[in-house]
Amino acid sequence: MSELTEGPMQFISCHDGRLLTLEAARLATARGGTFCTGLQALDALAPGGAFARGAVHELLCEPSHGTPSFLAMLLAKSASHVEPLAASRIADLASIVWCDPDQKLYPPALASHGIPLNRLFLLRVPQDVQTWAIAECLRCKGVGAVVASIPALSRLEARRLQLAAETGGGAGILLRPAGRGSQVYAAATRWLVKPAPGERTIQRWTIQLLHGHGGRLGQAVTLEYCRENHLVRAVEKLGNRQSQKTPAVARAS
Repeated sequence: MSELTEGPMQFISCHDGRLLTLEAARLATARGGTFCTGLQALDALAPGGAFARGAVHELLCEPSHGTPSFLAMLLAKSASHVEPLAASRIADLASIVWCDPDQKLYPPALASHGIPLNRLFLLRVPQDVQTWAIAECLRCKGVGAVVASIPALSRLEARRLQLAAETGGGAGILLRPAGRGSQVYAAATRWLVKPAPGERTIQRWTIQLLHGHGGRLGQAVTLEYCRENHLVRAVEKLGNRQSQKTPAVARAS
């Protein structure tokens, strides 16, 4: 039986037929303390104009509206971005863990939006250990973001996830139903996401900041995604585009 040796954790990936390693400490340093989506109207609502790493962020939605997976994907991708190291371009993204107990996630859809599948890990565990498993993933310094749907949390569980995110340095993106079941939380920001009227090729959501010390509480933006050109943009008011400056635009792919 081999003995475990002390030392920095190594993350291994395969690229072009080669095994590459990256120390967790270096990866955490490359990430920095905050991240932005690149959508100025959305980022401006967050405290300090950016989302905190080492923290939990919650996306709330009415049960009849489904889960805001698209916004969760954008946040996870942004939280996992790391600057290439001078010595090597090992990765542009840290690992993303997506809790998928019902096996509903379609990984090729995430790949089409620029998330490498070799950086995506699907977490499928029994419900009774789900919160524990999510916390363990958040504690890992090689994980940039953990996405999970959690209907309800106890105060102990919410605090445990918060501390785990602080330890690992990544972002917890929790998808939760709005209403009584979401009253207990320990999140840096909380957002209410509602589907908005769209068009044949354009999906829209209204995103409102509900909680975030120093953020623009109560204010909302409209997020648009065009299926034809895969462009994503966030605008402050959908009905007054002509008088606004050109909104920030980003490619999802």
